Amino acid sequence: MTDSRLTRRSLVRGTAAGVAGVAAIAGAQGALAGGVSSRIFTPGRFQALSGEITVSYPDEAGKKPKYVQQAADNVVAANPDAKVNIDLQKVDGGTFMTSLLLKLDSGDAPDVFHVGGDQIGALADAGYIDPLDDYLANWPVWAQYPDSVKGGVTYQGKVWAIPYGLDTRFLYYRKDEFDKAGLGADWQPQNVAGILEAAQAIQTAGAAKIPYAIYAGTGAQGGAVDHAYIPLVWAYGGDVMDADGKWITDSPAIRKALTYIQDAYITDKLVPAEILTTSQPWKAMRTAVGDGDLAMLFEGGWVYGGWYSADQANAENNIGYLLHPTESGGPSFTIGGPRTRWDLPPAGKNKDLAREVIKAFNQPDIVAALNLEDPHPVARMDAAALPEFKAVKFLVDSTESLSHARFVPPAPDRAKFDQAVQEATGSVASGSASPEEAAQKMTDDLKRSAGDDRVVTQQ
Repeated sequence: MTDSRLTRRSLVRGTAAGVAGVAAIAGAQGALAGGVSSRIFTPGRFQALSGEITVSYPDEAGKKPKYVQQAADNVVAANPDAKVNIDLQKVDGGTFMTSLLLKLDSGDAPDVFHVGGDQIGALADAGYIDPLDDYLANWPVWAQYPDSVKGGVTYQGKVWAIPYGLDTRFLYYRKDEFDKAGLGADWQPQNVAGILEAAQAIQTAGAAKIPYAIYAGTGAQGGAVDHAYIPLVWAYGGDVMDADGKWITDSPAIRKALTYIQDAYITDKLVPAEILTTSQPWKAMRTAVGDGDLAMLFEGGWVYGGWYSADQANAENNIGYLLHPTESGGPSFTIGGPRTRWDLPPAGKNKDLAREVIKAFNQPDIVAALNLEDPHPVARMDAAALPEFKAVKFLVDSTESLSHARFVPPAPDRAKFDQAVQEATGSVASGSASPEEAAQKMTDDLKRSAGDDRVVTQQ
């Protein structure tokens, strides 16, 4: 049996770096225009509760505070003997997670907290969060959450969180630059190889300064994993985890994915090499798409909001977005994730009151309003159906893309997998290793960090 104290110490030591990278990728990028009605949450839905709890969460961008406060106020209005303290941390998600882990380890954690969805497995295995199955069994609204969303917050057969916004990704391309290259503003890749072919056409035509960008290496952090490696492995018909929950580190699809990255960087020289040497290269690449200097980039759905708020006409007229193609077919899938969600620790003082706060926050109006400001597809179907949300085409499309989304199952050693992938992608992109050598090193590295029993290869 695993020593839970060792698991917890390892989580505190090892998770922070991985979380910081993913949180940076997932940062909000501006606001979509448009107002939202302020329907009041019905107090009668609450039970009469008393006591005091603390809700803690990070928010550098300042999008969540008014909605967290609204949910807390609604709970207190319905339960006059209750008190909800709000601990807003104006820090990034990685910094918050590091501090939270120390508090959880010492038994001094808040009663409700907000962390990224990719940490479910690690937090659950360490005994830091409570499953919610018994509570959700008596919450009819859970039926408003699609099965793919429920699966994204399920680990070891249990549901650990109620998400309100989700991650999705798109292949963004500049319609105007594609027109200049003779590809057409309504371009669609026939298959995954069609991405490189289009980038070559852009390069030949001299249409954009940078024909294509794909993340690789440790500097790209989670971008090298979620925006490059995983979608490519899926595109070539493979997977990153087997049915037993083990990490797949070498397979025909993985070698094809690494070869694709090698071709993009080394063989065809379509991608700027500075991505490998720049810290947080996504900042420059996102700006380049908005300015028209970069023709194509697979990135998070949330970044569209930055382009939209900076220049709505430019975003609507010039920035196209597509699902990711496969080896044999056109745009067909995206990579999803339960990014924005709330959790409860087992040692919470008043779990009934804490659950009411989460329920109050996860109301259709709040969910729709927040995801209008910080553009993500919403987790519940009735929120997506509100007129104010449906009025923005991109948000409708991004929510619809969830029907084509695949989620990586939560795993306690996800940060170790991410690190191995970053190093493997960086080695092929820099030319220091072949795809076969990179896959072998990824296998060896992950066996050392996660254990032989967590890794499998396929022929």
